[in-house]
Amino acid sequence: MPNRIFRGSHWSILFVLVLLGLTRVGQAQDRFNMSHSALTGSQAILFVTRDAGIFRKYNLEPQIIYITGAPPNISALLAGSVDFVVFAGPAAITANLAGANTAVLMSFVNTMEHSIFSQRAIKNPADIKGKTIGVSRPGSSDDYGARVAVRKWGFEPDKEVFFVSVGGPPDRFLALQTGRVDAVLIQPPLTVKARKAGFNELAALADLGLDYLGTSLVTSRAVIDKKIELVRRMVTAFAEGIHFYKTNKPASLRSIAKLMKIDDAEAIEESYNAYAIKFMARVPYANPSGIEVILKDLEKTNPKARGADPKSFLETRFLKELEDSGYIAKLYGDKN
Repeated sequence: MPNRIFRGSHWSILFVLVLLGLTRVGQAQDRFNMSHSALTGSQAILFVTRDAGIFRKYNLEPQIIYITGAPPNISALLAGSVDFVVFAGPAAITANLAGANTAVLMSFVNTMEHSIFSQRAIKNPADIKGKTIGVSRPGSSDDYGARVAVRKWGFEPDKEVFFVSVGGPPDRFLALQTGRVDAVLIQPPLTVKARKAGFNELAALADLGLDYLGTSLVTSRAVIDKKIELVRRMVTAFAEGIHFYKTNKPASLRSIAKLMKIDDAEAIEESYNAYAIKFMARVPYANPSGIEVILKDLEKTNPKARGADPKSFLETRFLKELEDSGYIAKLYGDKN
């Protein structure tokens, strides 16, 4: 038993020394590109981590690029234009099935947290028949969620309910306001604005308890092979960023407000409570059950999805290193 305890302590000490080595004062910052797909509370963790100076702490200087919708982000990753992407997971799964070497490093949200808001005349889901729902673009997470909801309501997508691409969350909300579409899927903090504007909330997908691969940190196997220490530091920075998000509320609220360009305190608060408190785990492993849900849906059009192992889409070793070392537990002051 004493030897076992020593071995565990020895590993923790070694891991901390590695981290210290990776964050030497004066070491050159690694400059690289990464992208994200939406101006929404679910992706605020990227900006909370940046604004808190945590990337700099690990000698990281990400050039953050906003690319609307998941599919173009995947294209940028596979072309080598970016090294990491923060977005919802279905596009990474689809690309992997097509032969791409994508790898999900962690997931910040393991459910579908969108809400469906409709025009005032649409009082309940039965009224959505024959109407148009605004989505980011085909294959995006909100497009997927809308189709799941429509099927649950007993309608056939594209035949009884229609979809039109209108852009990211602010663009979707604007399309609802101007009457261009009959309904949209949005997330906190825009949900508060939609309620205040008098639009009807037809469904909160989080209440359905759906497992899902939501907002995630994704890279490629090529990046892991060529830049393994960069990947390790990114995972460490995000783990510390989550701790900061959960324990430094005022600074996190400011980051959310800056990202979303809003000053509505109630809306910012709802976003913080949803993502920092409710959805985001201290150790953000992706849930294989969420990937299985996506594969089941893809089976209808992609035979390669049938029988695919959900775990094969994940790269958990970096997060597991952190967890096994006790680093994350120590961030939160856990004694065990």
